[in-house]
Amino acid sequence: MMKSGELEKIYTKWFVAAIPPKNTSLNLPMSAALKQLMAEPNDKPLETYTK
Repeated sequence: MMKSGELEKIYTKWFVAAIPPKNTSLNLPMSAALKQLMAEPNDKPLETYTK
């Protein structure tokens, strides 16, 4: 899903686009860190990124 771009479409659907029935948006675009992790997936633990 990361390689095909499908994950980004799903993220946008639920966190950026308007959500029915009131058509409200959470307006939470993908962070630069998340975009980087999707471009270069790995299995490092979370603690690696909190330094």
